[in-house]
Amino acid sequence: MSSVQTTLLDCEYFPSIEWYKDYLTADEVLIEQYEYFVRASGRNRCYVCGPNGKIALTVPLLGGRNQKTLMKDVKISYDEKWQHQHWYTLDACYRRTPFFEYFEQSIFGFYQKKHTFLLDLNLNSIEVMNQLMKLKNTLLLSNEYVNNIEDHYVDKRNRLKLKSVQIEYLQPFGERHGFVSGLSMLDLLFCMGNRSKELILIS
Repeated sequence: MSSVQTTLLDCEYFPSIEWYKDYLTADEVLIEQYEYFVRASGRNRCYVCGPNGKIALTVPLLGGRNQKTLMKDVKISYDEKWQHQHWYTLDACYRRTPFFEYFEQSIFGFYQKKHTFLLDLNLNSIEVMNQLMKLKNTLLLSNEYVNNIEDHYVDKRNRLKLKSVQIEYLQPFGERHGFVSGLSMLDLLFCMGNRSKELILIS
């Protein structure tokens, strides 16, 4: 019998450090695309650190956030100029961090694309992050909703119930409000660059 365990992850927008901890330490990863969209989660938002603390970057959705739609079918709204706002916020918060200038071209380019579906946007954000961190970890998409969790599955889809990774590093506004946890992997990447993977794996 195979000892390989599959970790089930939700598909997040510029995933959190916690998500990446699970991703990097898994034997293999299966992204759930057949779940119903979960509001108030990382599926259409990420958190970054600003001068007043935690800031939510939220992707607006067609039909609003309370819809009962499969994750793979959720569509993005472009009625608001949210891409410009997200990029402007990242630039304002992280321009002075040690590694922002090395990654800004790739992140700016990400915001020039218009994806129809939230799933595609999120997968592209993961792809961009992996390229910047030089990660070769793969992931697969589910073919149906994984309901019966057997011994070879580790279910990490409901991240709201999971504990934060115990990792601290120098953040841009740490002198004002201390260390802020629960942020996007972008925060760690801009602050620590190519040490990001190492810090996650030893946390």
